[in-house]
Amino acid sequence: MEQFQNIKTSINNAKNIKIIFPENPDDDVLGSVLALYAAFRQLNKKVSLLNERLPQKAKRFLSFEKKKIMITLNEEVSEIYYEKKGNHVDLNIVPKNKDFNSENFSWEIVPEKTNNKDDGEPSVEPLDLIIIIGISRFEEVEKYLPTDEEELFACTIVNIDKNITNENYGDVNIVEKDFLTKTIALLIKELTEYSFAIEVFDFLLFGFFSQKRLSPRDISTIKWITNNNGTLDSYFKYQNEQKPLWATYLEEALKNISTSENNDVVFSYLPIEKEINDKEKIKNILQVSKLFREWINPSTFFLCFEEDYQTKTIFYSSSTSIINKISSQYRGKFKETGGIIMNKEDDPMEAVNELKKAL
Repeated sequence: MEQFQNIKTSINNAKNIKIIFPENPDDDVLGSVLALYAAFRQLNKKVSLLNERLPQKAKRFLSFEKKKIMITLNEEVSEIYYEKKGNHVDLNIVPKNKDFNSENFSWEIVPEKTNNKDDGEPSVEPLDLIIIIGISRFEEVEKYLPTDEEELFACTIVNIDKNITNENYGDVNIVEKDFLTKTIALLIKELTEYSFAIEVFDFLLFGFFSQKRLSPRDISTIKWITNNNGTLDSYFKYQNEQKPLWATYLEEALKNISTSENNDVVFSYLPIEKEINDKEKIKNILQVSKLFREWINPSTFFLCFEEDYQTKTIFYSSSTSIINKISSQYRGKFKETGGIIMNKEDDPMEAVNELKKAL
């Protein structure tokens, strides 16, 4: 996509980046913002966020080693002072004519490093790139843009949204019906010359898992995320929950996922696991198969695994012809829309290849 190439060039050239997103962001926005933030930090970019808009439990994911808070008040100020009280400081700003409100007041954590002018006076490095995620109307972001005309002219504004009513106010506009995390994943995928840490892919998977339902055409992207060791660790950390065993199984199944040419049939397998008793294993595998059916939503899927030293497959299909074909070639228990079969191959990965030939 040409727009991605333009953004990639802007990212490579940028030194100072700001990410803007809506108030009360949902998990799709959060996954997008956190993935971009982590990626830019790994690229040694200065990157700032509208931190007051982040849920408190999301802030634990951000590493703010540059601790400088910038407060913006779009009104005249009559007085500024601070008071030290034990181990904390109260900063007081008194407006001259009006009271504070959400329209004229904002704060954010910004890079502390500065460039030196020729006269030796430090100056904050100007913004090179602003990425706006999930905001349709320009008036909602205008107050966060540089007020200096030269800086604004030199800064690239990238507008990414899934709302088709978006005003396309950016220098580059990507307005797609797909959820935002997928667009951000495809953007990060364009930066193929960089090797990103696991946390970037964790945040992408966080955003994907927040979706109630995916499409089979999303499978190649989610496989890329999990094959770069993306996990659901951040998702459960954000929920303040212990990560269940089925989530680990799901990660493995997504790593091993493959599809037919038209994406109608989805195949996956779980590696042989000897340490878990079969009863516990089956309970968690059933949860994964339920997620395959409800979340990934293919018309047909096969999930191969090992139990009692034999490879078995849970499968579902809305196709009567596939059900009949499988039931005629395999032993097992069948229902109108699927069942569980005994594979001829001992290894789950080989069982997937066997099923592909059978179809």
